[in-house]
Order: sequence, then structure tokens, then C-alpha cells
Amino acid sequence: MYCLFEEGKQSYTKGEQMVNTSPNRKNTRGNLRDAAIRLGARQGIHAASIRTIAREAGVTEGAVYKHFVNKDDLIRDAYTTIVNEMARDKEVLVKTELPFEHAVRAWVKLTYEYFDGNRDAFTYVLLMPHRMADTLGEIYTKQGLLFRSFIIRAQENNQVRDMDPDLAVAIFTGCVLNIPRLINEGELKGPALKYADEITETMLKTFAIS
Repeated sequence: MYCLFEEGKQSYTKGEQMVNTSPNRKNTRGNLRDAAIRLGARQGIHAASIRTIAREAGVTEGAVYKHFVNKDDLIRDAYTTIVNEMARDKEVLVKTELPFEHAVRAWVKLTYEYFDGNRDAFTYVLLMPHRMADTLGEIYTKQGLLFRSFIIRAQENNQVRDMDPDLAVAIFTGCVLNIPRLINEGELKGPALKYADEITETMLKTFAIS
């Protein structure tokens, strides 16, 4: 889920339009979602009030409640939109018969390409606190469950070593997502994509059959 961007003004496309965090869209619901993403990525998911989000979107506070029940509803809508876009190509990837090595390489590349092209959107998802899991519902674990099914199939095909699938997901996501986090914190220089090969090799060694 690509190139460096000017924060808040770039949208990512890969065959079709994806999350657009520019404030220039005419659709009010989309404007509000994009404003919530921008502010959430920069200030924290819960830092911005409904009033602040409305101001960022260029609409009245009352307009927010025409489209969303409350702030949690807006948060859920923004998060769901991003995750569905991030997961779309990965869902296709999981269904393919690619060897594990090639599929992992593609997964990591998709993740870093999305981050490089949609930094606000990716960061919004990255910053989502675990306490929001119940509010967000199944979408909160969508990508993790996708990779879990991927690992289980690879184990069944003797392509990776036997290990707890949940542990495999934790190891993989922890390693892969640490690159965007460190870039956001200024500890690494972007783009994230330049680290894809090294991270992939590390993951392949971790899951390799001894």
C-alpha cells in the first residue's frame, strides 16, 4: 500500500483512486473523513474535536452530524476506508499460489509503497489505540487475519517452519511496521520502500525451515 509526498496534499493511486487527504474534494463526507485522517495522523486519533475536524474540512459542525452519528462513527469510517484499501491487493495476493518467498516480498512492498504514498492515512491506522478494537469491529484485525491465513497455508505446504500463527503475525507486523514508525519519528530516512528487500530477507530467515 508510491513516492514521497507533500504532507496532506498527496493521494495514492494504483490503477484507481485511493485515499485522498487533500481538502479540495467536493464530497462533504469525504472531506470530513480526510480531515479526520490528517488531524489524527498529526495530532493523535482523539486529539481533534468534532469542531476542529469540521473547521479543517471547511464545513459547519452541524454538517458533521448529517453524515456521522458521533466522533467514533467518523473514526470508524476513516479507519475502515484506509484498511480496506491497504488490504485489497493483499487479499488478492493471499489467494494466489505464489511461493512464500515471492508473496512475502510482494506484501512488504505493498505495505511500504502505501506508506510512502499515503503517509497520513497509513499513520492514522498505525496510531489507532488497541482500546478502539471493540468500536472498530472486525476491520481492526483484517490485515492480521489475512497474514495469519497466509502463514497457515505456507505451513501446510511445508514452506515455512512450524510455529504459532499468532506469534508469526506478531513477529511479522512488528518488524514490518517498525520501519514506517521510525521514519515518522525521524530515526530513519524515507522512503520506506528502500528498506523492503532487507526487511523481506529478515522475515524469510525468521520463518525458514531449519
